[in-house]
Amino acid sequence: MDKRLEGIPPLFPEPLRGRVRELLEQKGERVEELRLRAGQPPRWAAGGRELPLPREGGEVLAPALLEEIVRRAAGYGLYAVEEQLAAGFLALPYGHRLGLCGTAVRSGEGLRSLRDFQALNLRLARERPGCADAAFAFLWARPVSTLILGPPGSGKTTVLRDLIRQCSERGGSRIAVVDERGELAACREGLPQLRLGPRTDVLSLCPKAAGIELLLRAMAPEWIALDEISAAADVEALIRASYCGVRYLATAHAASPGELCRRPVYRALLEAGLFENLVLIREDRSLQCEELQDAVE
Repeated sequence: MDKRLEGIPPLFPEPLRGRVRELLEQKGERVEELRLRAGQPPRWAAGGRELPLPREGGEVLAPALLEEIVRRAAGYGLYAVEEQLAAGFLALPYGHRLGLCGTAVRSGEGLRSLRDFQALNLRLARERPGCADAAFAFLWARPVSTLILGPPGSGKTTVLRDLIRQCSERGGSRIAVVDERGELAACREGLPQLRLGPRTDVLSLCPKAAGIELLLRAMAPEWIALDEISAAADVEALIRASYCGVRYLATAHAASPGELCRRPVYRALLEAGLFENLVLIREDRSLQCEELQDAVE
């Protein structure tokens, strides 16, 4: 089994642990997610499909089992990870992420934590060196801010990670990364577990808007990279930083340029003219690279 996957089976009690290990040994890189829902059998996802784990026995998962998996993922210290629980995920080694769904614990107008877990989604991070070759070639010819577009589960984070690595290694660029969910670099004790190149500086588990401003002050980057632009605050911070001459590598959730235009948050990006290159991830995972303005006209 790949070293990056060795820590996954111990998150599960037996006999589920053995079934997860068998799945990873048999399917390896094909496994994108492990889906666990209270009252339902465990399943795994690949290519947009959910399938039963090996040796399906018709059993269903108890809420107590989901609670135990979360405790193991948190190192039995849930209070130490309350901020992540409030954000709906736990960051795991090697960039893996455990998504959480359950009962919200409110604090005033905000969310303090989650409890009574109803569903878990373990997303497995993957490195695919070379998957961003076409994007890097396009960027090398047009070194301007680039937006990677695709629906959920299309591999945007994987492509962004490889594009950062290539820009740092091959392009010689100084890149600063806001790794809000710990998926791009998966730093442990300051050391990235996933390759982002020798000229890359990583700010982990920091909100994007605050992280952009911190990196501008502290690291003087040529490029800032971030995953999943999704909030108005992110867009506002991107626009402010653009006046300093920094360029961006970023991802956004949309299946097409038309869908991008229809979303209010992304319309603000387009109106500001912040991004000039577009990399669209097609259904077959190939990359379509073009000027953003041409794509949205």
